[in-house]
Formats: sequence, C-alpha cells, structure tokens
Amino acid sequence: MIKLRVQSIFLLFSIGFSRSPANPGTLAYSLGTLPEELKENGAPYSIDEREPGHKWVCQAESNYIQEQISITTRMLTDGEKVIQKQKDLANDKTILVLGKAGSGKTSLVQFLTENPKLQSKKLRPDTGEYVIEDGEKIGTSATESSTLYPELVKYNSSITFCDSPGFHDSRSSAHEIVSMEFLKSVISRFKKLKILLLENYSSLQYGLYKDNFINTLQYFNDFLVDIDRYKDNIVLIATKVPRTFFSTDDITDAITEVTEEMHIESIMEYLNHTETSLAEKINQKIGKSKRYFYQNVIKLLQCLQTRDDNGKATRVNVFRRPYKSGTLINMSLLKKNKESLTKTIMKLDFVQVKENDFDFTLSNEAKMYLECLLKLTNDNFKYKINGLSFKLSEFVTQKVQNYTSYHKVMSDFESFHNALKQLSESLDETKNYNEFFEKVNGFVYDHKISSQINYNEQIHVLEKYEEMLLKFVDTNLIFTPSSWTLPIRQVIKSAEEELHWYKSLNIFISRLESYKTQKNKTELYSAIFNENYTSTNELMNLFVSITGNTNLENFIDAQSNIKRKLELVSITNTLLQKNNITCDANGRLVVKGFHIRIAEINLENLVRSHCNNNTVKEVAFLAVGTVFLDEDTIDMFRGVNMFIAASKWEVIGQRRIVLNGKPGPAISDDKPYVANGRDGRPGLPGGNGGSFFGIGLQFLNGKSLSIESNGGNGGPGANGSKGARGLNGKDASEKLRMHRYNHSYEFQTGVRTSILSSALSALPAGKSPLIMQATDFERSIEKVSASLIIVTEYGDCGSNGAAGGFGGESGFGGLAGDQQLIELGDSSQIGMQNQNGSTGTRGSKGETGDQGKDGFGMICVRVSLKTVKSYETETRRYWNCISTNNTSPACNTCQKLNETFEYQYTTSGIEQPAPKQSPDFSYYLHDYTVLLESHTNHTIFNKIITDFRKAMQRKFSYTLNDLGLLFFNGDKNLS
Repeated sequence: MIKLRVQSIFLLFSIGFSRSPANPGTLAYSLGTLPEELKENGAPYSIDEREPGHKWVCQAESNYIQEQISITTRMLTDGEKVIQKQKDLANDKTILVLGKAGSGKTSLVQFLTENPKLQSKKLRPDTGEYVIEDGEKIGTSATESSTLYPELVKYNSSITFCDSPGFHDSRSSAHEIVSMEFLKSVISRFKKLKILLLENYSSLQYGLYKDNFINTLQYFNDFLVDIDRYKDNIVLIATKVPRTFFSTDDITDAITEVTEEMHIESIMEYLNHTETSLAEKINQKIGKSKRYFYQNVIKLLQCLQTRDDNGKATRVNVFRRPYKSGTLINMSLLKKNKESLTKTIMKLDFVQVKENDFDFTLSNEAKMYLECLLKLTNDNFKYKINGLSFKLSEFVTQKVQNYTSYHKVMSDFESFHNALKQLSESLDETKNYNEFFEKVNGFVYDHKISSQINYNEQIHVLEKYEEMLLKFVDTNLIFTPSSWTLPIRQVIKSAEEELHWYKSLNIFISRLESYKTQKNKTELYSAIFNENYTSTNELMNLFVSITGNTNLENFIDAQSNIKRKLELVSITNTLLQKNNITCDANGRLVVKGFHIRIAEINLENLVRSHCNNNTVKEVAFLAVGTVFLDEDTIDMFRGVNMFIAASKWEVIGQRRIVLNGKPGPAISDDKPYVANGRDGRPGLPGGNGGSFFGIGLQFLNGKSLSIESNGGNGGPGANGSKGARGLNGKDASEKLRMHRYNHSYEFQTGVRTSILSSALSALPAGKSPLIMQATDFERSIEKVSASLIIVTEYGDCGSNGAAGGFGGESGFGGLAGDQQLIELGDSSQIGMQNQNGSTGTRGSKGETGDQGKDGFGMICVRVSLKTVKSYETETRRYWNCISTNNTSPACNTCQKLNETFEYQYTTSGIEQPAPKQSPDFSYYLHDYTVLLESHTNHTIFNKIITDFRKAMQRKFSYTLNDLGLLFFNGDKNLS
C-alpha cells in the first residue's frame, strides 16, 4: 500500500498537474512569509528561523517539493517496516513518553528499561558536561530528535514504554508528517495508558527559557483532546539535570550538593509561579482559544503539584545527567535516581484509552507543505467536476425521456433532487479533497451514473493526513468547494424544474382520480374533448382549479414543451373516459374501467337497459385503480352473485352491499289448505343468498362497509281452517215424553186446601199449572185426598264444535351465499355477514267449531185427587207443563274441548331450499388479469399494478389466474 501511495505522489506531479505552471490561478508563495494567523498559533520557530533566506515556490517542478516527496516516500516505506517489527510488543498497559525533540525521551526509556549499552560520554573536556549515548538510538543534538518513528520497549510482561517522536520534528516537513502519522497508528492500539511529559530542566527555572515550557504545554494541550481525563495520570520529568553544588552563608562556607528533592522543590515552585501567572492572564482581555488553553494548563499544573501525606511531591521527578564517563548502571547517583523515577512512575494509575483521545498537531511549515500539495490538485479536480455536471445533466434528460410511471418519475426526481441538494450542501462543508471526492463518487455510485471521478491515484497519499488537514490546513484559501459545486447547483436547478412539473402532474392525477372528480367525469370529459378537437382553455382551467398552479407558462408552451402538453392531454383523457359496461344473455353484468362507481349501475332501469330485461344473476366490477362504494345496493341485487377486483377500494359514507336471498312468499289465498281441507299448507322456502368474492390491496374507510350474503327467511305457514259446529242439545219436553226426568217432588196425604196452595206457590210466578176451584175441595172434604208431584227438567247442553285444522309448518330459510375477501395489504375492516335465513312463522291452528244450541228446560205439575164415596172410590189426575225458556245452569259453565292429542303442524308437501351452487368466478379473475396486463406499462397505473402484483406474490406466491383455479375448484379458504 505504501508503494502505491509513493507512486501516486509522483504521478500527481508528473501527469496530473502538467498544466499547473500555465495556470494563472496557481499559487506561488514563499515559505518565509507565514500567514499572520499561523504565527499566532505559538509555533516555537518560523521557517525563516530554520532556514534563513530560503524560499520556495509551490509548483509541481519545484526542487523543494520534489525533495520533500522523495523524503516522504522513503520514510513511509521505512516506517511501515519498523511498525511491522513492533506489532507483537504492545501490552495492555503502556507508558507514553512525550516531549519536544531533544528532551531526552529515548535516553529515559532506555535508562529505565536497563539498556546495557548505555554509556556516558564527555561532551567537551573543558566543561565537564556528559551526554548519554548507545551508539544506535540516542543522538547528541539538543534540538533534533533521533526518534523518527514511535518505538515500543518492553518494561515487564504487562507494561510497555512508548518512545515517541518529538513534538514537531525539526528536520523537515516530511519528517514531521510521517512521524506524527505513525505515532497516530501506534497509539490507536493502546488500551490503558499513563503519560510521562519530559521537559529540559533549564526550561523549568526562573528567568532562563521562560517560553519553552509554555510551548511544550501548548503542544501537549493540542495533542491531548480531553485533559480532564488524563490530568491525574501524568508525571512531569525534568531531564538533563546537572550535578550542582551550593555554599552556605555561614563562616564555614561549606559546599553542599543539590539533592533531587531540592531540584524537585525548585520545579514545584516554578509550577506554582507559572500557574499564578496564567491565572492573572485569564482575567485580562485575551482570545477565546487562548483562554481555553490557559484554563487547561492551570488544571494540569495543579495536578502536577500534588503531594502525599508527608508533603512530598508525587507527580514531579528529575532525570540526572551523568557526571562521569562509563556505563550508567555503575554510577551510584544515577542508580538512586532510577529507583526514585521508577517509584514515581509506577505509583501512577493507568487510564482506559478511548477513541479520539489524542490529536496530532503539525508545525506551520508542515501545514504549508500539505497546503501546497492541495493547491496543485485544485485545477485538475475542477475540470473533473465539470465533467461530472455534464454527466448529471445527461442523467436528468434520460430520466425525463425514459420514465415508465408518473409516480416513479416524480419519486425519482424528488429523490435525485434531494440527494443533489444534500450532496451540494455536504460538499460545501467539506474541508479536504478526499472527503469531497468520496462524497461525489458515493453519489455517482448510488445513482448508477456511468462515470466516476478517479482521484485516488492522485491524492490517495493524503488520506493518512486527513484529520490533520481538517484541523491545521486553512483549506478556505485553497479548497473552495462552493465554487466547485456551481455546476452541480445548475443541475439542481434543472432537476428542480422537472420535479416541480411532475409534482403538479401527480397532484393533477390524484385529484382526477378522486371521488369528487370521478362523480362528474362525464360532464368534464364532454367539456374538454369533442370528437377530434381538444379545448385547451377548458383543459387549462381544469388543471388550474385542481392543482392551484397558475404559472402555466413554465409548464405548457406549445412550441418549446409540446411533450408536457401531450402528457396533460393524455392524463385527462385516460382518467375521465367512460367505463365499459356489458351484460350477456346469461345475466352477467360486468363493469370494467380505471375507476368505477357502484352508482353507475345501481338503478333498476339502468340494469334492465344494459341487460335487455334479462334477469341479472352476477355482477362484476373490474377496476384497474379504484372502486368507489358510494351507494347501498338496490333490491334487484338480492340473491345476485357479486365479484369486485380493484387495487384500491374506497367506501363513501356508511354503505351496505346486500346480496341476501329473497324471503319465502306467503301462501296465496286461493290455496290455503292441504288435501284434507282443514290443515294449513307449510310455508315456502326463502331464496339463497348471493355469493361474494373480492380482492384488493388498499381499503379506505372499510369499516363503514358491510357485505351481507344471508339466506332469505322462510315463508309463513298457512293457518288451519275452523272446526265444525257442535250438535244442538235436546229440549226437556222430548225427555219427558220418553219418561226421562231427573227431578220430581211429591206431596201426598190428605191435604187441606191451604197446604196445596202453599205447594203451588213454589212454582215460578205466573207459571201455575192448575186453576182449581175452591169448591172442588169443600164439597166433601172429609172424603177427598190429594197428592202432588212437581217435575222439573233441563234441556241437554249443545255439544262442542269440532277442533280446527293444524297450522302449516314454517318455511325453511334460504342458504347463505359464499363470501371471500382477499386482503393483499392491511386488514380492510369490512364487516362480512353470511348465514342461513331464519325459518318463517308457523301457521295458526284453526279455531274450534261453535258449540251446539242448549235445549230448553220445563216444569210440570201433576195433581191426583182421590174421592171416596160410599160405594166407590174415584181418582182424578190433573197435569200442566210449562217451558221455562232457560237453559241448564250447567251449560253456562265454559267447557274446553277435551282433546287427547298434542298440537301439531302440517309438513305435508313442505319444500326444501334450492340446492346451493357456489359460483365459479375464475373467468372474472382471468379477465382482471388481462385487464391489468394490458395496462402494466401505463404511466399512470404502472405503480399501483406493480404494487398489486407484488402483494399478490408475497401472499400467495402465484398469479391471479392460479388463484382462480385453486379457489373456485378447490381450496375455499385462501385468507
């Protein structure tokens, strides 16, 4: 990968920018003139300070640029090898050593890990200064670091030291960039971490190098993203501490060596002084970024001044210079120093490393070097962006010319337009080339546009520095995405115009498909289309009234945009045309069309006119788009089979589809009885309910529709006839003539006239049977005796009338029709009812015949007179009978007919309902399949037909035709 990046850099300048010198926009500037804002960043040196008088021009053929590319190439290759060798050295815990170049980081790491090769070497014979070296890793420069790449050094089985390159490597921009990049790569693998921050001892003393330590803290603050997370896990180590002595003021003038503790206390005082100084500056008028920096530094300084319970500093220590030549491990003072350092470092806690905890800063020169590379790529990519905009314009044109659906083209344009806007806005916010072209190519790939911009070969090497570029390179000077996106914004405008048109067109389609418009489509069609003439004014008025869009000039221009006018005419003609209504000799009434209303055939005279007065047996609605259920079905559809297939069902109001069977008719008056003449006829059966089959994808207001396929109720049974009249009862006179009487009263012996009179007075008033002369009893009363018999008798009661005939049994209810609703989408919530009809009412039993007349009663009196004479006895009898004209009191008591049978109903001749015949609707499904197939590519109905078919496939995994074969010839329950 590194080799590829190296080749890419050379390719960048040998091919990609051959036109740069001739381009007046190419930026040429001197490294000696730093932008003012870069100088304010607090860099420790400027370009002029490093290379006085050296200036270079930012052009592809510049020697300086070529040299830096060569250095970068070599170091990238070497760095990959170094990092590869160290891949197995990392532990869970790492001690990261940071500091400026030449601060002694490598010496400290090698010293603490007991490198046996460490030697002390006298720097100059006259100064007594000694330096540490090992012949390989450690150099002698005070300003340049010998550590180019981060190095991992094992301390023990769980802890590893990381010796890092110095802040802002001072050798070249290439050195600095590469070392920072590899440090980033190594740190990304750390899990737990503590930090050693190294600073030259001389920079921690009053009045010497007062800005050096602040500069170090500046680098450290830039590197550490969240100082609060790490401030308790940092140790400050003053390096290159010389062995010094001081004399006291007493008269002995004794010479005393300065101890480590004294050095540490001196540093603690310096830290406190620095903290106080920065706190005072915060209260001054300073910039926001500087205030933030001072606040972070104060936090860090306060933590570094931490002491233990004995008042000893725990977060500051020193690393001594050697004081004689030889192996370091043999120097007692350094051995003691190592113990002290180890104790301080190891007592410090580790912190869990998180992603993006660290930033990687660059010097101004390194930023300018990267900035130059970016400037050289600018013109080349502008050219490529223009090519992209041309491709995008072609893409828009193709979409307008090749769409298959109005809905799809609007959806595509809306998606494309929004994506273009998001791309443009996103590109305006980009800060580097990699991000810019990744977004561009991502867009091109997502939308399957034929050509991508191949930028990787030219700037892929810069990918490693992406985060640094975003932060440190002022891309506003050289990277102006807003100017690059100008061609894209022009494409956006073109796409926006097309989107506006197709949005209006889709609104127009939606409104034409609505119930409000479909209800009046016949009148609208007649107003716009007259044989071979189309009224443009009426069409435009309709378009404006429906869409509210009055800016027609942008849409309909007969000369410049005939296509749009044709689109408008085609849509209107399609959606307002009449539906096709047919009815065959078998009573099959079929309505086909794009949008159908039940009201179109919901009048009896309309049905009869279409069917030539034939009886309708089946009615089918086949709608490509919507069926509007806008009226309750008429009575003519009772018992009729119904089939509805439509992608969308819309219920207008509260509606009922009633296919119930007709009720059984009442028995006619001229045939009320069965053969015996008395019992009523059974009721006639109800008609069978019509069957219903429906299929749809969308259901609007379905809960307001009920579909009823109940059997008709059975007819009522006829009533039984009235029973015959009973026989009349006999009068008492007939019974007396036959000497049949039940009641008599006899008075016998000789009676005086007064006794007889008393007996006769018992008769009813005015009913005296005899008129006797008193003298008849007075002639010879001693010789006359009398007896009296009074006879009373009632007539017989009339007999009861005969029982009435049995009532006719109730007629059977008709059978329910079949019902099946296939919901390809969500539940329709349509109410479905299908049950057998109820039985009719039973006929009433005939009334009992009238009772015969009762016979009249009679009272008779017989008087016997016996006369005894001297020579003979004479007997005379006197009778007198009178009718009472009254019936027996017993006949006035209500007597029920004594019937010994239970009440029954006649079933003789009862009729069963007609056999149930489930209809075969498969031919309607075939017709609907053909209807959809013929309009599959219709620009208005493409989407709804496609959605319908996909839903069908998801639910059943077969076609409509297959559905008909399976359902109507086998499986009756497909839902």
